[in-house]
Amino acid sequence: MMMPTLGLIEAFDRHGALLARAPITRWPVTVGRGLDCDLVLDDPFVAPTHLRIDRAADAPRTVQVEVLETRNGARLQRKHHGKGERFDWPDGTPIDLGRTHIALRLADTAIVDEQPLPKFPWRTAGTTAVLMALVVAAALTSSWLEARDVSQYVKSLPGSLLTLLAMVGVWSGLWALANKVFGGQLQFWRHVRIACAAALAIDVVHLVAHLAAFAFSLEFFSRFANVLMVIVLAGALYAHLAAMLPRRRVGLAWTVAAVVALGVPSWLGAQWLNNLRLSKSLYMSSLFPPSLRVAPAVPVEHFLKETESLRSRLERRLRDDGQAEDDE
Repeated sequence: MMMPTLGLIEAFDRHGALLARAPITRWPVTVGRGLDCDLVLDDPFVAPTHLRIDRAADAPRTVQVEVLETRNGARLQRKHHGKGERFDWPDGTPIDLGRTHIALRLADTAIVDEQPLPKFPWRTAGTTAVLMALVVAAALTSSWLEARDVSQYVKSLPGSLLTLLAMVGVWSGLWALANKVFGGQLQFWRHVRIACAAALAIDVVHLVAHLAAFAFSLEFFSRFANVLMVIVLAGALYAHLAAMLPRRRVGLAWTVAAVVALGVPSWLGAQWLNNLRLSKSLYMSSLFPPSLRVAPAVPVEHFLKETESLRSRLERRLRDDGQAEDDE
């Protein structure tokens, strides 16, 4: 007489590929590398008998796990459990053993409805096409503003488009390759969308910062626009990494935030040591139509006074540079 199947215990690698599967016909169940275990794993970081899993008769909805003779223990929802510990195993939550994830499926657990077969992702493809079109339009507009005449612009157009597409393709391709190695999937077009969104965000930040500096006479917006763009790049880096390692999103977010928090002050400090100012920009480099100007015009006397102070600082800087050359 066949024993009824009480559940199913499965093992997956870090990419989600199935490694082993064992039906449960009795309790308790053991997991490890030993051949006498109910679920045998091929993971050098798993003990011969790593876990004992039991379901109490008086509490049929509770599955309890006991960590046995192991130095690495087990991890459930980012909480580590060492040798000799016991803990409840919630239904549907994987346990990490070494580099293996194990999952439990009980016979009395409700089965989700059948999912329809995936169709062509028209919405995702449309989003990708729109982002690419916006990036191309932004690049063409920038080239038009920088061109001296129409003939120069027309000649540089094919090269600019090919360079842009190559940069996006190479950048996204490298991330997709890393995604395949560490995540098991390419997701090339997802990385293309992230790259395009980051490029557009940088253009928007640059435009808004310089427009605010021009309209309201707030020069620090243009001087520190690069800091805002670094934050945008950090967000894009996090999006790429989160697509590659979705289970490490919290840790990746903290890592990227720590790099920005340490890198930006260090960069500003280096600017101060080299130039005696926090930014390389001495003045606003972008001009807009006068109708966008909100701040009142600066009086001529005030402008000349500021020019005199700037002149004195430049003369002092030239004098210091001359003394340094004489010392050499």
